Amino acid sequence: MNSYVKNEEVTALGDFVFTSYERDFDAIKNRFATMNAAFRDSFVAKLDFVKVLESSLVLTENQKGITASLYADAKLLNEELNFLNANFADAGLNTRIISDLKRDLHNSNIEGAILQLEALKQFVTAHKDELIAKDMPADFVDTLDGYKAKLASKNKIQNEIMDNRKMLTDKNIAHYDELKKMLKRIMRNGKLVFKGTVTEDQYALMKVVQRMRAAKRKKEEEGGGTL
Repeated sequence: MNSYVKNEEVTALGDFVFTSYERDFDAIKNRFATMNAAFRDSFVAKLDFVKVLESSLVLTENQKGITASLYADAKLLNEELNFLNANFADAGLNTRIISDLKRDLHNSNIEGAILQLEALKQFVTAHKDELIAKDMPADFVDTLDGYKAKLASKNKIQNEIMDNRKMLTDKNIAHYDELKKMLKRIMRNGKLVFKGTVTEDQYALMKVVQRMRAAKRKKEEEGGGTL
């Protein structure tokens, strides 16, 4: 099996191949004794296991919205800091602390931004009266606190998602490889057993994949979703 088959297609390919393999099980086992019931059961178990892993990946994909929300909050905070920067300038305060925070936000360094945000909050608190006199909203410290809480909470969730995805991806690599290895063996031996017959095509990778993709397109055209 090669790059012609995408990882997300492997379980669908497994279903297609298994239909033929189950029907031809005895004929194949007669020529390849190790492809017995134990091999067949392990193939089915591996196929089902990878399907479960894929379901887990779909769930984490659906959680990607938290990242968009996190960066949207970072963008809003960056815009608020432009006003605060003007207040600092009018009050004669050094704006470097704001610039450092804006740089972290721009670079999506959320952990760094949270630390910078706490330092900024303390600085603003210390110069609150001066800044209010230069048009900073009186409750701006609370605004900074709110952004810090949102960024910290969403960043924690995003890190958990990334850790979970990495674990799932690492697992997938090993299990996909095992499933592909089993599929290659079934298709190779099936082609040998049925060489020169119409059944041979049912074990030829490119022809099976063409059938599989055609079935997927047809289902999508009929509004039935994806395989």
